[in-house]
Amino acid sequence: MSKRTAKVEQPVHGAFDYAELESLGLHPEEVIDFSVNSNPYGPSPRVREAVANVALDRYPDRTCLELKRAILDYELDGTRLPLAALVCGNGTAELIWTIAHASLKPGMKVAIIGPTFGEYHTACLAMGATIIEYRACASMHFQPDSEEIATWIGEEHPSLVWLCNPNNPTGTWIGQEEMFLVAEACQKNAAMLVVDEAYWRFVSPREEFSARELIEALPGLEVVVLRSLTKDFSLAGLRLGYAIATEETARRLNAHLPSWNVNGVAQAAGVAALSDRVYLETTLQALMTERTAFFQALVHGNLKSVPSRTHFCLLAVENAHNVRQQLLTRKMLVRDCTSFGLPHCIRIATRSAGEWQGLLAALQEMNI
Repeated sequence: MSKRTAKVEQPVHGAFDYAELESLGLHPEEVIDFSVNSNPYGPSPRVREAVANVALDRYPDRTCLELKRAILDYELDGTRLPLAALVCGNGTAELIWTIAHASLKPGMKVAIIGPTFGEYHTACLAMGATIIEYRACASMHFQPDSEEIATWIGEEHPSLVWLCNPNNPTGTWIGQEEMFLVAEACQKNAAMLVVDEAYWRFVSPREEFSARELIEALPGLEVVVLRSLTKDFSLAGLRLGYAIATEETARRLNAHLPSWNVNGVAQAAGVAALSDRVYLETTLQALMTERTAFFQALVHGNLKSVPSRTHFCLLAVENAHNVRQQLLTRKMLVRDCTSFGLPHCIRIATRSAGEWQGLLAALQEMNI
């Protein structure tokens, strides 16, 4: 059997497992979900209005023209990027698989900066790639050492490097100077660099730097920057994301996507969400305020949280699987991080005060 057709295990994700809930006699509406890292305040009212007015009997724009214009106007204002530099997808997960499909052949070496999102590993393994991982140290709160990574890339010569920034599940952030060290190492070794910025808007304090700057600053580097509209605009049920790249790379990725990969409802919702900047800023500010209170409460409660630059963080526990199951019986869902190689950690995301206070009380009652 070839590597391309070898069986590949599906990655583990957060969010509800509906079969599991059914087996426990639980309904999604009664379970508070701390396992996902999305904006907990829900989508803009403009989104609901736009979705209600979509012509369901009409095929969507297969090129996502209006959505791409909205991305350039509201997300990438001030850049010189053309529409042709954007690739829209059914969530960043589809784009991750598309990058792997368009860029890899069996036996090619892929580097992953971990611990991180499992979809990179699964997509590349499905293409028969050989995967190596740089693993940040728990003793350093999982903060990657960019100089070490750059040296490692020079020694290993991978064809493709995956880097999530800010990182899931650790919440760590690599700044501009450190990112350029990694990018220049990729450029020198002719490695494609993919930077996943799905949680970029959740960095606290805010950061202006984005890896999209690499596209213009390092023209010899093949770089793709991923952004999710699912997370900050709370569109998880629709699945929507985009990639930023050079026009040449964008054309190659588009060639590996199916026609109409982004449905009409998702496109309309994306345009509406992007246009409502007041709602976005209001909810993000409220979330950052809540994050500060939540994280301080974890510390004051003597819970072993790992420092994070985002609204989610790791919490050290004795057995992540057991803690998850005990909390689920209390109608609270957290992310068991065993699949990240962290069986003694759960990941929890900030929600409203009334909800996180209940989680805090449950964790203290369980004496974790």
